[in-house]
Amino acid sequence: MFVELCCITLLSGEVVGVPTFSKQEWAMVQSLSPTTLEPDTTNKYEQNENAAVLGQAIFFDERFSSNKEVSCATCHDPKKYFTDGKTVAVGIGQTTRNTPTVLNAAHQRWFFWDGRTDTLWGQPIQTMERPDEMNLPREQIVSIIAEDDTLLSQWLETFGEFNRENIDSNASKIAKSLASYITKLDSSHAPFDDFVSGDAEAISPSAQRGLKYFITDGGCLRCHFGPWFSDGAFHSVGIGPLDGGPLRDGGRADAIDQLKNEQFTAGSEHSDDPEGTRATISKHIAKRREDWGSFRTPSLRNVAKTSPYMHAGQLATLDDVLEHYSTLDNFVSADHHRETILEPLNLTERQKTDSIAFLESLTAPLPDAHLLTKPTN
Repeated sequence: MFVELCCITLLSGEVVGVPTFSKQEWAMVQSLSPTTLEPDTTNKYEQNENAAVLGQAIFFDERFSSNKEVSCATCHDPKKYFTDGKTVAVGIGQTTRNTPTVLNAAHQRWFFWDGRTDTLWGQPIQTMERPDEMNLPREQIVSIIAEDDTLLSQWLETFGEFNRENIDSNASKIAKSLASYITKLDSSHAPFDDFVSGDAEAISPSAQRGLKYFITDGGCLRCHFGPWFSDGAFHSVGIGPLDGGPLRDGGRADAIDQLKNEQFTAGSEHSDDPEGTRATISKHIAKRREDWGSFRTPSLRNVAKTSPYMHAGQLATLDDVLEHYSTLDNFVSADHHRETILEPLNLTERQKTDSIAFLESLTAPLPDAHLLTKPTN
């Protein structure tokens, strides 16, 4: 089924009212919903309820930082759609990159802005040990669990035994527990999805016009396609450093070497599927010249709630993002290449308004309230 509803075309060529979607265009719209989540075969605890409870407890516990003031929730605040609203994350110290939301993160193929790990559970220990984030060695992370009756009891319910001396194995289980909790943070059913399923009034006429522009003249589907509105790839979109000047963050190019040497990956000894597809793909990744300065395409789901934008929070609002793509006036290119798919969109004010209305229609409710705080015993 596709929709053909009334619209009005102004002398300027702009469409107002409710737009018409051809059969082909409606097929494109249907490709954007509903969302599906592929299981992570590298983490056998992904759907383990006990693991998720343990992971949730750790996520909100400030003891898992060197100053006992920073938890995962410090930067991934549920009240802010699991972001922090800052340009770059601030933990023990100040980092150089923006905090991406962990809502719906389980769908991703690569993690961190540069994709330096290939599993959701490969991310937490890097974050907890990093000096400017939580700055806590894994030995101390394990000790906190060993010396806390509640956490230790949750551990035993999940894993059956606790060998304090097996630090790396314990660290991987902690990471998998955190990943199990994060996997439950689903916020993916938005008004847009109701519109796709047949409710013509689920989103406003402005949002519908923005949707039509998104799938047609805007060319947004080149990078933001599928139910998660992301190609999962890495691009340089011409956003310069916060303090100006040339690009200095190598992004994906620097991450590939780290991925090859990282301990908790899909193909590592701690993986539950070290010979699987995910591990095979990572094994054969080669660094390319054009990877320098490129960053992962984020999902657009809940994007209206996760400002500021880009890998270092360089753009404060959605209007700023659209202005960038409209003009490319301040495009900063690496000296060896430019993202060839980018051309100025020359957006009208109505197109900007409609595009933002569409992006706002991708905002889903937060997960169940019991997942938004430290679990009660």
